[in-house]
Amino acid sequence: MIGEATWTVEDFRKRLQTLSDEQLIRFGKAARYMADPRNSANGCSVEPVFKIQLKECREEWRRRHPKPE
Repeated sequence: MIGEATWTVEDFRKRLQTLSDEQLIRFGKAARYMADPRNSANGCSVEPVFKIQLKECREEWRRRHPKPE
């Protein structure tokens, strides 16, 4: 299709790494909202990409802020 970009997890991870903590939090909250089936158009199905984005946001946060041992 014209203007359709391909989405890859690797490119998304690189993009997340460039965000500030504040931007990452904001993006993570948006991803959490979009990954919740209660907020989908038909009330039950969620695009898998939203779940992946939420997972990647959480992993990036944990990478930046590891729990102290």
